[in-house]
Amino acid sequence: MQEVVVVVALEEKRKYVRVPSQVKLRYQVLEIPIRSKMKEGRIIDVSAGGVAFVVDAPISGEDVLKIELHIPDYHKAFPERQIFGPVASLAKVVRQWENTNGEHCVAVKFVDIYTKHQEDLLEYVLRKIKRMK
Repeated sequence: MQEVVVVVALEEKRKYVRVPSQVKLRYQVLEIPIRSKMKEGRIIDVSAGGVAFVVDAPISGEDVLKIELHIPDYHKAFPERQIFGPVASLAKVVRQWENTNGEHCVAVKFVDIYTKHQEDLLEYVLRKIKRMK
């Protein structure tokens, strides 16, 4: 059984709970003209408000990204949604750092996400929390 550690900060800025995840993530830096292709990132954690992930190179703090999260068995978990593609959003970089392995990490905040996709992410997070207990 996985141990769950909850840290409470006095001045917590996050609106949503974050959980570690193995969800597939693809991202693209949006620039004009669009020159970059979709890249894959490795998720550190995810919430209904944003995601932190490992990237292959630093991203500008001014960049807006297109994010796609591929929730496993999405159509089975949410059959009433009748949505079979990825959860997609535009996102703004809010923080970057280098982890202990020397990998570049970035945290983004969703800035343009369909309400249903955000609700689905919230449900996904809540289901993960229940499984971790």
